[in-house]
Amino acid sequence: MTGSWGSTKAPAIYLYVSPTTVDAWPDKAAGYADVLNPWRRYLKKFGSDAKEIGRSELLALNEHRGVVILPSSTALDPSERSALLRLSQHGTSLFGTGLIGSQNERQASTGLDFLHGLFRIQTHGEFTSDDGLFLMPFGDGPITWPVPAGRRIDIGGDGGSRAIRVESRQLAAVMLGWDRLLDTKPHGALAFDESDRNRVVYLGLPETAWPSKKAGATALGAILDASLAWLRRKPQVFKAAWPHARQAAHLIEMDTEDRYYSAVNLARDLEKYGYRGTFYSLTSEAIKYPAIVKELMQRGHEIAYHADVHYGFGRLPAQEQELRIQFMVQQMRGILGEDTRYATGFRAPTESYDHTTERLLRKHGLRHHAADPAASEDRLPFFSIAESGLSAEEALVVLPRTQWDDVNFTSLRLTPDAVSRVLEFDLDLNFRSAAFSLLSVHSQYYTDGALMDRVMADYVRKVARYGDKLWVARGDAIAQWWRDRAQVSIQQAPQDDGILLTLSTPKKVEGITVMVTLPKANAAVRWVDTGQPSSGPVRVVALDPQRTALVFDRLEPGQVKGLISVH
Repeated sequence: MTGSWGSTKAPAIYLYVSPTTVDAWPDKAAGYADVLNPWRRYLKKFGSDAKEIGRSELLALNEHRGVVILPSSTALDPSERSALLRLSQHGTSLFGTGLIGSQNERQASTGLDFLHGLFRIQTHGEFTSDDGLFLMPFGDGPITWPVPAGRRIDIGGDGGSRAIRVESRQLAAVMLGWDRLLDTKPHGALAFDESDRNRVVYLGLPETAWPSKKAGATALGAILDASLAWLRRKPQVFKAAWPHARQAAHLIEMDTEDRYYSAVNLARDLEKYGYRGTFYSLTSEAIKYPAIVKELMQRGHEIAYHADVHYGFGRLPAQEQELRIQFMVQQMRGILGEDTRYATGFRAPTESYDHTTERLLRKHGLRHHAADPAASEDRLPFFSIAESGLSAEEALVVLPRTQWDDVNFTSLRLTPDAVSRVLEFDLDLNFRSAAFSLLSVHSQYYTDGALMDRVMADYVRKVARYGDKLWVARGDAIAQWWRDRAQVSIQQAPQDDGILLTLSTPKKVEGITVMVTLPKANAAVRWVDTGQPSSGPVRVVALDPQRTALVFDRLEPGQVKGLISVH
């Protein structure tokens, strides 16, 4: 077994303090302390495994399994450069920030070739933004998995203007504005790479720009934890976001309002590739087209609610909100009869709702609602906090809208070509982020020849290129999966020959996926069932050179135990 489970001593961590960099830093040692202090505080958790070293210790270092951290080591002399190259060529892992080696011992510029070669990246200047920038990690990745996919990590102040644009074959996070819109320049912020020699991680956010607010600092700390575990070749085991080793999820829905009849155009575009969507229906319009509503349901699409009339719910008295919810259900029952029991989703008009709305939706049998982009900092579903003490099976699931919609596109007067570029960028970002993406279109913009009718057929074709790796599903299916996933707990216990994994669930769950990060590229993972009654076969799926998935296609109520070994 290769790895660091059991009694194997973990590789050491070395925080390198370059005297060449200290001399070149404004205010010298006092100024450079602003770079070192965040690392000193963070590394305390590693105890004796972490050590601060200087130049002579670096030159003498012969630890080929360890990790050397280069904290904004901008100036390096020839012997320091040679030592780092020697160590990296013989297996030492590196974590770097800032423009490493961009100056020599005389503080003259030496360019960025040393940085690019050492970390196998390219840089493209600094980010600049008047509106602020957010670090957004990819979910379920080998160095970012503890942080939910796409979380907006606010770096605050003008920190973004000091962050470095990174291009790499393996990105783990990007830097974008709050709305996650298309950036035409490279927008990578965190990169990792593995060669036949060593592993490297590069963070384009220098220490002086690290987030200071508790939430952002906590998220960055979790990324550092995962990064150092990967660099130290310590396999990590965690529950994946999506079922059956799928890498992202996508809901394509229609706010079906004026010109309700155009719903069949979206259905046509989705069905061409075997997909089904959700039609949040304004019931005062739906009752004009009962045959279309019934046909959409019969063809496998989800019929859900968009209220009775197109007027928001937020801050309305509870009694008025409840009367409206009862009336919309009554109108839908007039169309679908008993089939209204399958109409369990809601989307508030103008995305206007409050906690009262969420409590009343659940009271009247609704199970999920599609919310606004500000509903969550993460790009994942979540449970409503309007009521406390509810189980995952009882709680209302919230599906945040994560993409711009046709109302935005129309207000900006974007051409169909421009809309297509924005949609394709976000589709790619969603997939790389292992995230949930909700694209909302409106019936009035989907009539023959209208904006979305002109771009969506091509968009859905691009969605289909991702194949089974991208889960395209109805809102009710995604919401139910989020409930099922939450009810599966995993526990792990290191053993000399691997890790003993225990999964527990009170109900039958299909497709739960457990990720394993690998101690070396393409390492073999085995699952050895301990005989605990449980599930059907466990599939081992190699996702990429750094991760393998264990897929439990059927997990029965109770527990399942098995040993994960990596070779």
